[in-house]
Amino acid sequence: MPRFIELRFVEDNIAVRARLLENEMPRTCAELIKRMPLESTATHARYSGSEVAMLLSTEIKIAREKATCATLPGDVAYVWLNQDDHYGLDDDVSEICWFYDRDCRPSMAEGPVRVNVFARIEEEGEDVGAFYRACADTRITGVKTMRISLLAEPR
Repeated sequence: MPRFIELRFVEDNIAVRARLLENEMPRTCAELIKRMPLESTATHARYSGSEVAMLLSTEIKIAREKATCATLPGDVAYVWLNQDDHYGLDDDVSEICWFYDRDCRPSMAEGPVRVNVFARIEEEGEDVGAFYRACADTRITGVKTMRISLLAEPR
């Protein structure tokens, strides 16, 4: 039975559900699940088009797992960036990111970045439009508090 996470903009009280891709990305899912709930700041990505990124503690370091830079709207991904591998980073970066429109491509100043796509936002029965609008709003409003939680399994 598939398991799900909830991505919630805390101040806006807007959330969506995403299906974990545990069969395809077992290592990434297992490492993130054992650390949930996660709460941190999220902001709009600078170089990636329609992407919002939630910063994590750099103590969370998950190696690449079937990593790709070919993302779609609704993909939820994890990435670790070593500061010495990317222009403009003052420190290592650990983050969860998600993509909300068709111009999304995880990137840094020097080009595409490969990410571990570990979940997919469910579009049925959810107000995905409001969530995606809140994502786009981060371009103007800046930083928002985000919480990612494992949802209880249905009984």
